[in-house]
Amino acid sequence: MFQILKNAFSSLQKKWPLVVLIYAVSFVLAFVVARPFYVTILNEANNSIALEQLLPKFDFMIFSDFMIQSGKAFRPFLPLIMILGVVYMAIQVFFAGGIIGEAKAYSEKFDLNRFWANSSKNFFKYALFLIFQLIFLLCLIAFSGMFFFIFASIGEGGNEKDYFFAMLPPILILLFFISFVIVLGDYARSMIFEDDNLKPWPAFWKSFGYIFKNMKTLVLFYFIILTGGLFSLLYLLLENAFGMTSGFSIFIVFIFQQILSFIRTFLKVLSQYITIPFLEKYPAPVRRIAPTENFDDENIVEEL
Repeated sequence: MFQILKNAFSSLQKKWPLVVLIYAVSFVLAFVVARPFYVTILNEANNSIALEQLLPKFDFMIFSDFMIQSGKAFRPFLPLIMILGVVYMAIQVFFAGGIIGEAKAYSEKFDLNRFWANSSKNFFKYALFLIFQLIFLLCLIAFSGMFFFIFASIGEGGNEKDYFFAMLPPILILLFFISFVIVLGDYARSMIFEDDNLKPWPAFWKSFGYIFKNMKTLVLFYFIILTGGLFSLLYLLLENAFGMTSGFSIFIVFIFQQILSFIRTFLKVLSQYITIPFLEKYPAPVRRIAPTENFDDENIVEEL
């Protein structure tokens, strides 16, 4: 299992322009919001010392007071952030086909023309699948609310420590649901890419069953998430060590942030990239069409 991860990691390293491209697009989208947001903060802060107090160490009380006084100035950013969020999701759906196509061309160098062609290949199928995926996720979140209600009742009357441990199981259940839906989407997209006749709804259930039969898919996903978490922890330690007390230290922290963002992009691409070698190692059931005796009807046979 981890040999698959190792091989996929080595292959993706050789296709570094792919990761750079996706990182660059994400950076541009973030900059579209960050630049006017930063200018607004400076204008609202004016000669206030609030920013100087927040830079070295975040203080919620200072931040809360600042937002109470200047919150109206940031309201126009909400629709912009929502629009860019939708655009970002659409771009991620578009890029998924290109990532899978590069995973199929395992030993070849990154080819931009091939990437664009594969990105557009199943875009509408992937977009429709995303709708199914989001609906399923909302249903699971609503279902997990029942566990929050049950465990909140159990922890009621205790101290903060007791309440924390009482709420830990429903939080873990919710995180499992979210991770399951993410992995389901990754493998369903690869299945659609492999089979041109596979529609989004059948792909949803095919991937659903495949993940339950191959829980290693979740283990690999959690390993990738844990790796990203360790890098985030390292960033926090470095940020705390350097601080943000001068222009130079702010620049250094910014560089650390971008390195972390690039690593996260790499791991996100790897999460989709690894589905192809995994499906090749542990194939999903194949739909084979076989003629019946009278040759008028078609019989679909499931194979392992």
